[in-house]
Amino acid sequence: MKIDQNLVIPKSDSWKMFNAISGRYDFLNSLLSLGQDLRWRRALKRFLPDSEGQTILDLATGTAGVLIVLAKNNPMIKRGYGVDLAVKMLEIGRKKIKLQHLDDRLVLKKADAQALPFPDEAFDCVTISFGIRNIPDLRLVLLEMYRVAKKGGRIIILEFSKPENPLLKAGHWLYLQMVVPLVGFLFSGNFKAYTYLNQTIQAFPYGDRFCKILKQMGFVNIEPHPLMGGAATIYVAQK
Repeated sequence: MKIDQNLVIPKSDSWKMFNAISGRYDFLNSLLSLGQDLRWRRALKRFLPDSEGQTILDLATGTAGVLIVLAKNNPMIKRGYGVDLAVKMLEIGRKKIKLQHLDDRLVLKKADAQALPFPDEAFDCVTISFGIRNIPDLRLVLLEMYRVAKKGGRIIILEFSKPENPLLKAGHWLYLQMVVPLVGFLFSGNFKAYTYLNQTIQAFPYGDRFCKILKQMGFVNIEPHPLMGGAATIYVAQK
């Protein structure tokens, strides 16, 4: 299928798109995932390191949904940072953090995941959810995650993938190709943003291919954990 080049958003400009849809982002995440987005974020929690006094970092944090879920009712996390280039998303995230009374532990910063403003080996765990496919240089962000993770530290990556079952795979493709852009446009007025979503999912090297890339970047103990028949996958690895 030929892609209309007028609908293609460069990954380097994706933060501008997220700024544009920031006001409807959380609502549409829940609607388009059929309410699974919260469940998927909660699934990340069980893969956090089992140690007290953790400092964690969430990349492409957006409105801080993942960071809030990981830190809420979790005294093992002493401090959490979230970074993103979309400042309007961060503004919403800060309000959510304050409402949850987590502003004494969670901090959001404008920063590029490809050039993190943190020292080496600063974090017990580094996470990114549904964001790594939007970053222009996949290997560069993985190198940065490796750099800022402590020795023996963990990375957790949640990203869309494709079901193995042929019927599920076909239905998943039709949903992304037809339903997502239409519903996204109706509620946000931005057709291009939700066409972009499908394009990046189709292009991402999910499953075994992504596990091989993680290994090439130096990570060990790599484990993929498929969700909803493979519609999404949690990748857990260690430095």
